[in-house]
Amino acid sequence: MPSVQHILNCANAGSCHGGSLDGPYQWLHSISKKGTGISYFTSQPYLACSSENNVGVCKNEKWNCDALNVARTCGTFGEPCVGLDHYPNITISDYGSISGADAMQKEIFNRGPIACTIDASPIENYQSGIAKGWSFMTDHVISVVGWGTDATDGLYWIVRNSWGEYWGENGYFRVKHGALALQQSCAWAVVEEYTAPEKNNQFHCFEDGSNCGGKTTLTATKEKAPRKSELLSNEEQEKLGITIRGNSSNEPTHNALQSVDYPADFTWCNKDGVNYCTISLNQHIPQYCGSCWAHGSVSALADRIKIARKAKGIDIQLSVQHMLNCGNVGSCHGGSLDGPYQWIKSLSDKTNAGISYTTSAPYMACSSESTDGICKGMDWSCTPLNTAVACGTFGVPCIGLNHYPNATISEYGSISGKAAMQKEIYARGPVACTIDANPLRDYTTGIITTQGQGTDHVISVVGWGTDAKEGLYWVVRNSWGEYWGEQGYVRVKDGALSLTDCAWAVPKDFTAPEKNNQFHCFEDGSNCKSSEDTVVV
Repeated sequence: MPSVQHILNCANAGSCHGGSLDGPYQWLHSISKKGTGISYFTSQPYLACSSENNVGVCKNEKWNCDALNVARTCGTFGEPCVGLDHYPNITISDYGSISGADAMQKEIFNRGPIACTIDASPIENYQSGIAKGWSFMTDHVISVVGWGTDATDGLYWIVRNSWGEYWGENGYFRVKHGALALQQSCAWAVVEEYTAPEKNNQFHCFEDGSNCGGKTTLTATKEKAPRKSELLSNEEQEKLGITIRGNSSNEPTHNALQSVDYPADFTWCNKDGVNYCTISLNQHIPQYCGSCWAHGSVSALADRIKIARKAKGIDIQLSVQHMLNCGNVGSCHGGSLDGPYQWIKSLSDKTNAGISYTTSAPYMACSSESTDGICKGMDWSCTPLNTAVACGTFGVPCIGLNHYPNATISEYGSISGKAAMQKEIYARGPVACTIDANPLRDYTTGIITTQGQGTDHVISVVGWGTDAKEGLYWVVRNSWGEYWGEQGYVRVKDGALSLTDCAWAVPKDFTAPEKNNQFHCFEDGSNCKSSEDTVVV
């Protein structure tokens, strides 16, 4: 996924106070000709900040175009953040402008979605249906992904907005042909190159980025130290109310799963030619946060939701930040394998709502005790604002939402060992597991065979493979960004790195268009407002 923050930091084509339709592709084309492109969001996450912005978390950092603000990684607990001089990126070979329905349909049908200007005023309180009305001026940019035909209104455009999934039709809306000045001006671009496993052009940076030529560093509050465990002790977990190796039922449904003759190679990232894996994540940025325990669990659960949806529709991304703010099962200084699913199950049972989506509570790499980077001086407690938030345009108050897209679970459990792992993964999807991460710090590619010395980290296991020399290995997704390892993944020999204890969860319900259970909040969230708090920024 391309980094919007990279554009804000470096493109000189706009800021948080406005930009243009044409500028982004013109900037991207200019840097593409120099041999590199726009970085991925796992190297530079969106923080809604630009150089002139001094509200919210923005006031705590600089947003100029240096290496740290193009692509970065932050080493474990006190190591400096490093700007990378090579990183996953996307380039374009051509760009252009079009207008009118004929040109729009031709471009979309042949080459894909386009960006267009629109009059956004009539859609501030849009909820569902086909938006109509004539407009002369435009004040907003969206992307058009296709069209449809209505028996009454005729041709309409299928439009993706950027106001979150609680708005409109899960973040989308339909616009009648000729309405809202949508057809006045659109822009397109042709992708040239991109970093991807199938292109064999991945970057293999160490965890701390030291082999990727980073020259710009941001010194953290502590001296560089040996890697600290991101797992709490059993005593610390029990004080938080976590049941070590717990199951939600006396007879876990895992026990009823049938063992079969498993294939030598199996991964949910390529099952019968379909990718059921959701996006890779990066716990390290914008500053280091030891939240692997949340990332591994959330990623495995999101995969299982995608499996339940048969890989149809836009991927659902669950909010790690909601868990950090409200789960009380860990923080940026460590957590547990078992706590995340126990919290989601408790939340599901008590409130009939679950973990919110990333578009309602984006990852900021902060928890209540954090003082580094953008975290300092901000409130990271469990409030409606820190569960699901909407911020209206230019000075309109940010508000916490009282209902929002979310996912619940019906069951969770614990397993150990190869046989149980294969049975659970093959039958129901990826699992979260503990691992010894120290040997992974300087991993680049291949099958790692090092014996573990205990566990200090949580990852998700999405499948396995068989190597002629090493035998069975696990296909593991880490949370250190796509510049690390094999596009964020690592292969671990069975029996290596103490990889044996895992946790699983069964999705119960989730907000999605096909379930007709979407939330239709206004742009400013005023019709979904929680009564507990409102903050003006």
